[in-house]
Amino acid sequence: MFNGFLSALTYEILSFVSKHGDFFELGEKTREEKLAGFKAPAVFKKYLAEVSGAHFLKDLHLVLQVVNGADMNSLSLKNSAFFKTLLEFFSDSFASKLDKLEAGFYLLPYEDRLKKAQELLGEERDAPLRGVAAALRELLVTNSYQELAQAFEELSKVVADGATILVQIPRDIPEELKKEMREELGEKHPHSFPVFQINRQLIGGFRVFINGKSMDYSWFSKVQKLSSLTY
Repeated sequence: MFNGFLSALTYEILSFVSKHGDFFELGEKTREEKLAGFKAPAVFKKYLAEVSGAHFLKDLHLVLQVVNGADMNSLSLKNSAFFKTLLEFFSDSFASKLDKLEAGFYLLPYEDRLKKAQELLGEERDAPLRGVAAALRELLVTNSYQELAQAFEELSKVVADGATILVQIPRDIPEELKKEMREELGEKHPHSFPVFQINRQLIGGFRVFINGKSMDYSWFSKVQKLSSLTY
């Protein structure tokens, strides 16, 4: 699922690095100055400012293996700074984009989904380059929320042994509340991707499952917010 995005991102990174032949010999501060004009997602700019040339080549080899169809479980992705950065991007920046989507987004015709996805990604202050943005739009419009969530969960497990987190809610909730819940769950379960699922049999409140086990977080303030929503 990530192949198009990985290919586009790798192409843009290699194009940038090739213009600065001594890039990985520079100090971190000098790299940051050169990266100021590179309009990639911020987390990848940070990665490029810090990674050594040797580790970058190892990461690049892993990326090429994944793009060419290698099973991620057979690769040493836990030792890859690039894939940890990729996971951070999807679980933070991209997850916040998903939370902005209206409940009926995937019921819309393709052209309408594409337009909304373009508007959504275009609002990103640190916007990806055109090829990268196009790949992200394709992820949004050609995969369901469930498919995306499953792919992110698998990436989280392979790269960081992340927990599987399911949050059942009685109806769709505001993105601000989703963000708050993601942040709080992220503190307890780093590198995980909480999935929000509507269960209309619930009356107010919500249920949280961590690795299949129901957990009681006693989030009274959030229960109040959910209970106050108009149905």
